[in-house]
Amino acid sequence: MIFVMPRYQRIILVAAAFSFGIVLPPSEHVLHAQETDKPAIAPQPRTINLTQEQRFIIKENVKELGLPKARKDAPETIGDAVPQDIELHPLAPEVATKVSQARSHSFFIKEGNNAIVLVSPNDRRVADVIR
Repeated sequence: MIFVMPRYQRIILVAAAFSFGIVLPPSEHVLHAQETDKPAIAPQPRTINLTQEQRFIIKENVKELGLPKARKDAPETIGDAVPQDIELHPLAPEVATKVSQARSHSFFIKEGNNAIVLVSPNDRRVADVIR
């Protein structure tokens, strides 16, 4: 058996549904979610663009140097400022010759994950990370 609602009852039901939606305020959960949501911050663009081959050249030359590593909490997000207490090292001349866009950049090796962090010479910010 199918129940058929008269037309005027359907209109009243639809009108009531709309009026409740308009009159009732949004739930507390929705309000709370809107207050705590923060806009996403776009990551900083890379200031140096390296090919996979160039990354390999840098990685192979740096790992042979045996330099001291920076602490585990050193920054490795592109655009982050590198603190003054982290010692930066120049790239070897043969690397600068093979990877000309990295010539003026310095680097440090991060303790723990051995990431090679290239640092921009202009503002001492992370330019790229080689893992």
